[in-house]
Amino acid sequence: MESKLRLKYGLLVLLCTFMTTSWAQDEDVYTNVSEAIRTISPSYRIADKPSVVDTVVPIPNINYPLLSRTMATEISIDQIEASKIRIVPKLDKLYPGYLRMGIGNYANPLGEFYYNSVRDRRTAYGVHVNHNSAFRDIPNYAPSTFDDTEAKVFGEFFMSRYKIESQIDYLNNGYHYYGIVDSTDAISSDSLRNRVQGIAGNFSFSNFERRDSAKLLYTIHTSYDYFHEFDPDDLNLNARNTNFIIGTEMAYKLKTQVYTAALAVKYNKYKFGVGNPSVPADFWYNENNTIIQLKPVISSYGRKWKVTYGVDLNFDIVSEEAFKAVPIIEGKYSLFNDMFIPYAGIGGGVTQNTFKTLNRFNPFINSELNLVNTRELKFYGGIKGTLSKKLSFDVQVHSTSFSEMALFVNDTTPSIWSNFYQFDVIYDDVNAFGLNGSISYQSGEKLKVDLIAAYNRYSAIDGLYVWNLPAIDIALRGSYNLYDKIYAKADLQLLGGRRSPEGLFVTDPTDDDYNLGFVADANLHLEYRYNKRTSVFLQFNNLAAQKYFRWNRYPVQGFQVLGGFTYGF
Repeated sequence: MESKLRLKYGLLVLLCTFMTTSWAQDEDVYTNVSEAIRTISPSYRIADKPSVVDTVVPIPNINYPLLSRTMATEISIDQIEASKIRIVPKLDKLYPGYLRMGIGNYANPLGEFYYNSVRDRRTAYGVHVNHNSAFRDIPNYAPSTFDDTEAKVFGEFFMSRYKIESQIDYLNNGYHYYGIVDSTDAISSDSLRNRVQGIAGNFSFSNFERRDSAKLLYTIHTSYDYFHEFDPDDLNLNARNTNFIIGTEMAYKLKTQVYTAALAVKYNKYKFGVGNPSVPADFWYNENNTIIQLKPVISSYGRKWKVTYGVDLNFDIVSEEAFKAVPIIEGKYSLFNDMFIPYAGIGGGVTQNTFKTLNRFNPFINSELNLVNTRELKFYGGIKGTLSKKLSFDVQVHSTSFSEMALFVNDTTPSIWSNFYQFDVIYDDVNAFGLNGSISYQSGEKLKVDLIAAYNRYSAIDGLYVWNLPAIDIALRGSYNLYDKIYAKADLQLLGGRRSPEGLFVTDPTDDDYNLGFVADANLHLEYRYNKRTSVFLQFNNLAAQKYFRWNRYPVQGFQVLGGFTYGF
């Protein structure tokens, strides 16, 4: 300690000497002498030895008191319904093949054959063949035997967003013009025979969306149909009809509106007797008919209503009235959760009449025809709905006008191919005011009943009556399934008010000469299924045995009974 003090004083004296010496270098020298008493404290020796003090800082023990608060709690137990496990049975086994065969009392065998693909997400295809014929004549009339065979091959192919559909149809129908009274069987079977054949095919390509999205949906379709009479003795006498259609349909949804448009080109060619010296040139037909159709439609939706409006534009190239436009307007509104849906609208269109469509509707027409297209304009209104899950109905009143409507009148022109037993096709403007109604009841797959009734008051502009069309048309049909073993189907059709052209050929006709008669045609079908693959059936047609006239001078077969079996494989 003492040595430290000495060192400090020595450094102080040295510093003062240095400062005095430094200032002595200047030219001016100053000398200052003063007296002072400097006391030096005596030093002493510390007797304690240095040591390390280890100090522990105590941590206070802090206690946090627990505050007890009682919260009001309530326990409620909701009842949990017992879970239900639905056991879905395995899908029933599907059999790709189906065969139905039978025979009836008019020596009429029938056969039907199906062969379809089974469950497949990508493809669906099959073949269907149906045959029906009769080799027994109607008593007191010319030979009336016939045979009718139809076949088709079809397929549907699904891709990720596209679908392709195609079908090929074949028709072969042989029949007789038997509308001649012949109680002595003097008319030979070959003298009144006729046979028609047809082959048709259609193809369509369309896209689709698995989810609802604002995307343009379209379908491109085309069809070809060749239909002709087949007489190997004189091919030039046969009528031939070729029909070709190509078109597209598009739909686009934007918010609450759906925009649709359809465009189609319909071409029809009809030919008869051209180049045949046995046919007068005045009876030759070589006609082409083309219709270009454009149909834009807009549909607007609300929570309970729907309105559709558009126009059906048709350009009939060879017709005198080349441009035909039909408005399309319809509105409907839902009341009481679809229990009642009133609706009203305007509709119609243009129908292209072809040799095939007229022959299939009335096979006893002449081969030489003047083909004219029919225009329809319809005003209608009604109410439909569902009274329960099982009961639905529809009632409608309408006023319809037809321009160039095809009607059938017995041909009176004497020639080698016509003698009252064939029909001419005439065209007339027709007005119709009618009331239609239907009611349907369905209880699962056990019971189904439908009642359809229509009343139409026809008036012809040029002709005396609207031939062959019924003023009253009532159809009642139903089916019943008993324990999946016994199936019963029944139907009843009532036709009244039909007018016959027979009065045109009578000197002093009465109302009875124009009356085609009342029709009450009832049919019953019974089937017993032995198992899922095999069954037997009985079918009773025309239970009242009424030989009514479907067309003037052409009665139908009387009571018929057919029996047979079905087999799945």
